[in-house]
Amino acid sequence: MNKDLKLGTILMFFCLFLWFYAIPFQTRGGNQALFPKFATIFLFVPAILLIIKGFRSRGKSGGAEAGAGQKFFSRHTLLILPMILAYIFLIDIIGYYVSSFLAIVSFMLYFGVRRPLPMIVTPSVLLLAVYIIIGKVLSFPMPEGFLF
Repeated sequence: MNKDLKLGTILMFFCLFLWFYAIPFQTRGGNQALFPKFATIFLFVPAILLIIKGFRSRGKSGGAEAGAGQKFFSRHTLLILPMILAYIFLIDIIGYYVSSFLAIVSFMLYFGVRRPLPMIVTPSVLLLAVYIIIGKVLSFPMPEGFLF
């Protein structure tokens, strides 16, 4: 089974879990469930496209793609997991915005971005957009820590 088929299947089952289990039990009423359902649909469509792409490329490759790409993917996955766990742990301690800024910069460094301007501007603009849309427009409070 190739990577596209695996990822598409995992995403599809995740979307089905969200649609039939998580959203109905975590929301009250149709208005609260509207955004999660739209987000689930926006995940479901690429999942189906990945499954179709996986089936199409399955006959062409003959299963010979598990060589160096699989090892590269596994190494990156194992190194990213502690970074994500540290980010989740730091949200309650130092706050959402500070920990998100640090996490975005860390991920950018990890994936090879070395120029200082994008490493400052990208997280700043992204977090400003989150602050305006989620914090001000939707009035949803973000987790606060001792820094912000």
